Amino acid sequence: MARRAAELRRRLVAAMVARGDLADPAWRRAFDEVPRHEFVPLFYDKQQNPVSRHQPEQVPSWLAEVYTDEALATQLADGVVVSSSSQPSLMAIMLEALQLEGTERILEIGTGTGYNAALLCHRLGEYRVVTIDVDPDITSLARSRLADVGYQPLVVTADGLDGYEARAPYQRIIATVGLEFVPPAWLEQLTPDGLVVAPVGVGVIRLRNQGDGTAEGRFLRTPAFFMPLRGLDTEQSLPRPDLPTGLPRPTDVRASVLTGNGLRFLMSLLMPRFSYQYDVDTLDANGKPTSARIWSADGSIAEVRGGEVLEAGPTPLWSRLEVVRRIHLEHGKPKRGRFGLSVDPAGQRLWLDSPDGPSWPLAVPSEGPAKR
Repeated sequence: MARRAAELRRRLVAAMVARGDLADPAWRRAFDEVPRHEFVPLFYDKQQNPVSRHQPEQVPSWLAEVYTDEALATQLADGVVVSSSSQPSLMAIMLEALQLEGTERILEIGTGTGYNAALLCHRLGEYRVVTIDVDPDITSLARSRLADVGYQPLVVTADGLDGYEARAPYQRIIATVGLEFVPPAWLEQLTPDGLVVAPVGVGVIRLRNQGDGTAEGRFLRTPAFFMPLRGLDTEQSLPRPDLPTGLPRPTDVRASVLTGNGLRFLMSLLMPRFSYQYDVDTLDANGKPTSARIWSADGSIAEVRGGEVLEAGPTPLWSRLEVVRRIHLEHGKPKRGRFGLSVDPAGQRLWLDSPDGPSWPLAVPSEGPAKR
């Protein structure tokens, strides 16, 4: 199996290089030499069926899938994916965005399977790598799998929102979990010119510490959809309130906007965390929904049908969405690479093209993240 795995790994690396996702020779060697299959002995397919190396009849398909450029669900809870092994090409893009020279001390938020930590160990040496996850089962398995392939970084079981002060300062912090904002503790644990690379909303920010209590940076061009940081309620866990009643009002924003990636990027940053559901039996000729519901953690909900909407709760969600869509249109539907983020003690601010350009406050929870 080792020979077959090495062959599949070489093919995956060659494909990522050909697409431009993997340019740095040091990271190429890491992806070519670190065995992903040792960190993903089991995953769940799209029908949530387990595929395992421990079932002899599944081994060929298991190994082939492990070395595809796909995210793999590795843990379920009540039918919801709660942990995964990230898409290798996205991992490569984020790792290269760290701009490593090879001597940096790094904190990884979200240990997951341990595969990303192994790549960091290969590049930097295990003694420079700290990886943290709140789930003791995850850290225990990752620690064991890392040791099995020859790496012993510091694996910490704790809340990643707080970073890990005992080993600070770090020249780099990377997160492999979804966030709504950049936790202030991370910036406090960075060196004055350190970098954070992290998924915020459905984008990836590269943020440089300015050394004066502020940080600034741009979003990468690539989209990113990560499992939320443990301790944050997931979208799937948001209970749907009762449907609103009363008289609807007209709206020129239709349900189909919920399926557009460009607008979804802005929504993920400028609106409170939300979940949505659309009716598959109301799809139009282009396969777009004409009816949908959207709701948030504070109990607000909106239901849109055609050109009418009903809203209920403390936050007028569809009205907020209409504002976000207007921003998107007024600025020519800008790509995510034109956006950046500034962080200071007063808050976190999304901007377009430059810190002095148009800007909007990030939808940071006023009382911090919701805890499970």
